[in-house]
Amino acid sequence: MDLRIPRIAIVGANGYGLHHRRRIEPKRRAGEVELVGLCDTAEVVEDPDIPIGDVPVFDDYERLLKDTEPHIVVIATPPPTHLPIAAAAMHHGADVYLEKPPVASLDEYGRLYETMVETGRAVQVGFQALGSHAFGALRDAMEAGRLGSLEAVGVAGSWQRPDSYYRRSPWAGKREANGTLVADGALANPFAHASQQALAIAGDWPLDGDVELERLRCRGEIEVDDTAVWRGVNKGGVTVTVAVTLCGERKLEGDVYVRGSEGEAWLQYTTDRLRLPGDDEPKQYGRTDLLDNLLLHRRRGVGLLSGLRRSKTFTGVLEQILNDPVPRLVDAAYLRRVGEDPVTLLEGADAAVERAARDGRLFSELGLPWG
Repeated sequence: MDLRIPRIAIVGANGYGLHHRRRIEPKRRAGEVELVGLCDTAEVVEDPDIPIGDVPVFDDYERLLKDTEPHIVVIATPPPTHLPIAAAAMHHGADVYLEKPPVASLDEYGRLYETMVETGRAVQVGFQALGSHAFGALRDAMEAGRLGSLEAVGVAGSWQRPDSYYRRSPWAGKREANGTLVADGALANPFAHASQQALAIAGDWPLDGDVELERLRCRGEIEVDDTAVWRGVNKGGVTVTVAVTLCGERKLEGDVYVRGSEGEAWLQYTTDRLRLPGDDEPKQYGRTDLLDNLLLHRRRGVGLLSGLRRSKTFTGVLEQILNDPVPRLVDAAYLRRVGEDPVTLLEGADAAVERAARDGRLFSELGLPWG
């Protein structure tokens, strides 16, 4: 239990770090936390709503740790940098809020976990949907037997990303950079939450055997998937299928289909809406912020909602995705380009990911002309 006002530092203060700065600012103004340092290799972005003021700014995280002695370090840097920064923070006595994906391999996971145990620090991973009260209500309903024996969990996501998305950073759309595998692509980056959510609903079990994986790309200039599906069976006997695209005509926010022997449930993990067996309409739920959860963990010993242990199976799936070869390029006959900042659309991709998720099938099993 730690009753001191938490001293928070952010490494990776631009990009997604701006989101963390906006979430922390009201707490800072209320005197609930101190923001003691910002770090980025680029000039830190100013924003009138989240003024830097007299907060020290660094371009070296080791110097930040030494000079500011934070209690919590928020890490929102590119995934290949997560392990060294998180390990250094824990060795300096800080707890860590680590953006997803936490690390890119089970070897890195093991090293990070060992450091966590050795230092006695806490690691919260930024899978925000695990803080969803809808997720909690679904797990409660499953434990109460409302779905019977759990058989399958499927997730369908259909979004769009324009060409500029693949220019957002030097490593965007790349399979590797400077000899390091890059966690980009639909499965590894925007839809990483989909895989983690499915695995958590299925019971946080390890997978029983390898993942079946089909990855496609609809742009010749990228080296990662923008349309993909993976399927596995966990040691609890539950089939998990995650099917996603960034080239869909129709948007599917992130629909989770949960099938049991006695009923089915539907969860939209991005909006916290849940329909349980017997419900006519989905119910809207709230969400616990994962940084708030980490603060309560420090102050009262409350359990972490997205602790590092929970991401081990996800990391194994991610490792297989990253080590997969460059995805197959879809024939241009099934593609069309729209918009001033062009979006590439794949014919029938939204319907395909929905069918795959609901039926637990791969693209190659759906009779698709491009599958």
